[in-house]
Amino acid sequence: MKIAYINFYSISNRYRAGALITDSSTRPVEFRVTSDLNIDKLQEILYGEALQEVLYKERFTTQLLKSMQEEYDIVLIKDKNLMSIRDEINKPVVHIQKFDQFMPLNRLSRKIINIHDRYEPLYITVNKEDEKRLVGISHFLQEMYRNFNIMEPFKRIENAIKYIMENSLETERADICIR
Repeated sequence: MKIAYINFYSISNRYRAGALITDSSTRPVEFRVTSDLNIDKLQEILYGEALQEVLYKERFTTQLLKSMQEEYDIVLIKDKNLMSIRDEINKPVVHIQKFDQFMPLNRLSRKIINIHDRYEPLYITVNKEDEKRLVGISHFLQEMYRNFNIMEPFKRIENAIKYIMENSLETERADICIR
């Protein structure tokens, strides 16, 4: 099973997103990053608090996932606002976050633990459309989490975007594809 991770990075008024597909041992299979999207002060004022949601969901995530050449089975996201992309990509979208004992478990969520206590417990949530897949997804992620930190690829994406922005790599192209 292959996982598509989505993450974002912004500095000043420059925004970028990256998508990384990994195999079940978190080895990179494909990476894409958007070009800089510069937001001016007026746009920032007009969009207000909705700015990041609009950028990340409408401008970045769906386009990035549709541009991937490698197949993937699930999408892992840290921003719960992106759960609705499920309808556009027709693949399970899994919101993943650190486990909080006060968060209620329900039929759409599961706790994931590392049995060796190397990594902190996690909490995953799926859309209603994937309720029947939750057990399989959670077992797969639980098995992965035995040996690999399944949160770490988010940091890789952020670091790659920072590196690209700081070194002005590929500024003419809309994306960088590493396969």
